[in-house]
Amino acid sequence: MSVLGSWLHRIAVLVLLVAVYAVVPTSADVRASFLARLVTVLLLLAATALVMVRQLRLAVRDGDRHIDGLVLAVVIMTLAFALLYYVLELRHQGQVVGLETRVDALYFTLSTMLTVGYGDIHAEGQVARTLVLIQMVFDVIFVATTAAVVNSRVRHIATTRAAAARHADSPE
Repeated sequence: MSVLGSWLHRIAVLVLLVAVYAVVPTSADVRASFLARLVTVLLLLAATALVMVRQLRLAVRDGDRHIDGLVLAVVIMTLAFALLYYVLELRHQGQVVGLETRVDALYFTLSTMLTVGYGDIHAEGQVARTLVLIQMVFDVIFVATTAAVVNSRVRHIATTRAAAARHADSPE
């Protein structure tokens, strides 16, 4: 696959994920019990954590491996938290003040992840605050580790290229 084709594939996957986030049904008539919903959320978070751990391990083990999977895992984690916030607010009004749309949920998720926290949308209820705490732990563990892996990879590539350039410029 060409470089352009590879980038188009990556962009298409990201666009598809965001499209799925935008259209996934959230107002089902089926009323699941609190326990069933809690178990579902915990299973989703566990699955997200497993995907992140797997991608981090692959990236650390194989220095030549592309970080696509790692970036994709962070995007999936972000969209999963945004969807959780959105559904929480739909089903329990007032948990996340100011959150009315999926865009609001994504905005809130990213501002929490990036520790910006403007305050226009904020967790008010105990369930929402608990979910924010869980997201913060995910962010510290997985997003910070991902950033460290990407930083290490970029430094390694820069060092390798600089050494190759010095070697090419030196008289033999």
